[in-house]
Amino acid sequence: MRTRYLLLPLVLLLAGCPNTDYFDPTPKASTGKAMVYLYRPEATNPGLAKPYRLSYPEIMVDGNSAGFLKYNRYLAVEVEPGEREFLVTGLTPDARWEPKDISYKLTTEAGKNYYMRLIVEFNTDKMTLGSFKNQYIFSFHPVPETDAVYEIRHTTEMDLSLIH
Repeated sequence: MRTRYLLLPLVLLLAGCPNTDYFDPTPKASTGKAMVYLYRPEATNPGLAKPYRLSYPEIMVDGNSAGFLKYNRYLAVEVEPGEREFLVTGLTPDARWEPKDISYKLTTEAGKNYYMRLIVEFNTDKMTLGSFKNQYIFSFHPVPETDAVYEIRHTTEMDLSLIH
């Protein structure tokens, strides 16, 4: 009977905790622009090893740097409406990324939000015991907002002031 009374405060405390896994979109500075969220969720492969966890590409938008996309982080990038080219690259001085470049052209409209996901996973279908090298799946593509908000909420926004 005493155990029940000891657990009650713990249950009440946990019930009152705020939802820390909530995504709050970055306000646009200009209504004439679009906001693109570039995010890299945690790898879903089983086990402790996560592919390229300590590596990060530089994200280029129309040839200009938008920042680095680290593991389990996101970038919020305002862009002009129209066709924009996004490039995931390791071919810049400060990038820590070995895989080949991935690019995607996205057509944006003023006032809208877009979500682009970079996935890095182990290709478990091709892996053998003790062989992890070059056994990866890379994907960079748009994701509908209805799905993206559930993934991006578990990531942290990149603090661009800490880069360099």
